[in-house]
Amino acid sequence: MKKNFKKEFKSILALLLSLFSSGLMAQEMLFDLNSNPVLHQYDNYLRNQSSPSRAAGDTLQLPFFDDFSEPFSRLQTAADLYPNSDKWLDNKAYINNHMAINPISQGVATFDGLDERGRAYGFGFSLATISDSLTSKPINLFGAIDTVYLSFYYQAQGLGNAPESSDILLMEFKDTAGIWERIWEVAGYNLEDYKFNRVMLPVLGEEYLHAGFQFRFINYASRAGNVDHWHVDYIELDEGRFAADTLINDVAFMGQTSIDHNGITLNKTSSVLKEYNSMPWDHFKVDPAAYMGDSSYFAIRNNTYASSPSGKYTMQIYDSNGTLIHTGVEAAPDVLPNIICGNEVNDCALTVGGVQDLLYDTVDFVLPTAVELSEDSMFFEVVHNINELSDAVSTNDRTSDKQEFYNYYAYDDGTAEAAYGLGELENVGMVAMKYDIKKEDFLRGIQLYLNPVEFDLTDEPVNLAVWTGNEQPEEMIWQSPDTNLYYTNQINYFYHYLLDTVLPVVDNIWVGWIQQPATNMKFSVGFDKRTDASSKVFYNLGTTWNQSSIPGSVMIRPVVGEPYSWVGVGEKPTVQHINVYPNPSTGDVYLEEAFSGQFRTAQITVYDISGRSVHTQTGYTGQLQLRHLHSGTYILRVDTKEGVFTERLVLQP
Repeated sequence: MKKNFKKEFKSILALLLSLFSSGLMAQEMLFDLNSNPVLHQYDNYLRNQSSPSRAAGDTLQLPFFDDFSEPFSRLQTAADLYPNSDKWLDNKAYINNHMAINPISQGVATFDGLDERGRAYGFGFSLATISDSLTSKPINLFGAIDTVYLSFYYQAQGLGNAPESSDILLMEFKDTAGIWERIWEVAGYNLEDYKFNRVMLPVLGEEYLHAGFQFRFINYASRAGNVDHWHVDYIELDEGRFAADTLINDVAFMGQTSIDHNGITLNKTSSVLKEYNSMPWDHFKVDPAAYMGDSSYFAIRNNTYASSPSGKYTMQIYDSNGTLIHTGVEAAPDVLPNIICGNEVNDCALTVGGVQDLLYDTVDFVLPTAVELSEDSMFFEVVHNINELSDAVSTNDRTSDKQEFYNYYAYDDGTAEAAYGLGELENVGMVAMKYDIKKEDFLRGIQLYLNPVEFDLTDEPVNLAVWTGNEQPEEMIWQSPDTNLYYTNQINYFYHYLLDTVLPVVDNIWVGWIQQPATNMKFSVGFDKRTDASSKVFYNLGTTWNQSSIPGSVMIRPVVGEPYSWVGVGEKPTVQHINVYPNPSTGDVYLEEAFSGQFRTAQITVYDISGRSVHTQTGYTGQLQLRHLHSGTYILRVDTKEGVFTERLVLQP
């Protein structure tokens, strides 16, 4: 069944538009995101890793091709969120696998109203303005024959915000005089059929057929948020082509949001768990077989029109050391030409009589618990392969996802496409999300994905809360003593709230917030559209609890387990979360600073899992060098005059 994902939301000041009504009355609703936290947390990393391969003087040879699939064929690193520096000169586009619907292959370049750090270019820019760009390195077209064509696919909106007609996407060529000429453009539109449109542009004339030819994409957008989305895929520039050259010989894994020709949503989640995307490792170890799901979902697209290329499908699972621990049953079903299919409804090829071919095996495996990072931490790599394919692109024949187990429960996959909140309240409003705690434990904290807005919301009247109850929230067992959620210090990623008391929990609990009546309330929490946990979300506008009617997952999580006493859990008023990347790391570690030089004089200590100090230094100047430490899990502590910052760090070979 097709869903209309359009969320018109241009006014940052209003921040109010219902899925079902244009009125401002209190109700659950979705808001636009105003940042991209995934990009923001790597700002310092990129600043310290300025790559010489981005030099404009490097000239590429034909053919030029990029389908943005390679980063998703393996576990990602920080640089994978940006265009490949071997091919592109700028960092403006967001390389991802979740924002587009039915891409040609896994991975797209997304254009929006945010800069390369994932922040709005500037609030108040509601009119369409030049925003992102994607600029090729110089390409040698000298001596090329006059049949050079540039082709690509594009889609407006996807799972994000639909661009208006003034929010155009355009293509420019750079001539011999260094002047950029507009060659093509398309106006914004509402996505109705999940289609990616193909563009075929001839590169004609001596002004372009030279040794330093370049092309670039530019979008016009409201520069005040994560809005006006365009997605670009499968870019190819080569000679010896012709205008009708529209065939692709490629069978590819698709992005994380895929819908087949019957309108069935595929690739709902990459998790191999039955109920959650992630759960605490020591809770999973109680009964691993009971918590495993039936399938690890994926989607395949056969972009050919004439045949079903041969290939053998397998699923593989690797542990945190990179050791292969499971290979599923090999299958070799045909994939009908020009078909989108997956392993939830296996209609890639129909047998005689129309019986569905069920050769794509389910997980049929229980993750082992003998190997672990620590008593409460572990991750696995889940890989889907199609081997021995005789097609044009190999990087999209493998797709990789990370199955994480740490100290929290999560329905969401960690990526937000929108934000969830209540409208203008006349009475107290409440939102709660249900979690079935599998083992008696202590609730230590709450993670929530705060959606930053133009204004500081530090003093907005919102309290976090926990309830018991089976079918709906019943008895409140905890409420935060203050309303300060530190928007100004904790923007653009999950905010970690440490409870002021030890709260024993088991079975069903509800985690959420209480919101006092306020005019033009701007509070909202990240919303994952890909994972539907709406049956677990209830809201209350003053009288009764109602189940959410918006498919997706509100990004709020319970954190359980025992504290690490040596990192100062007793210092609750000063302990703050810090972003560390990459994590896991091979030893070169970067810290995200709220401002330049924040940790210049800090005392930095690394503890092993037993609590022993294994590394100390005074001051941070852009990088921690920890390659001398053995592989394993550590706790990083940064002591500053503003307080204590901590984070768990995994080092790998």
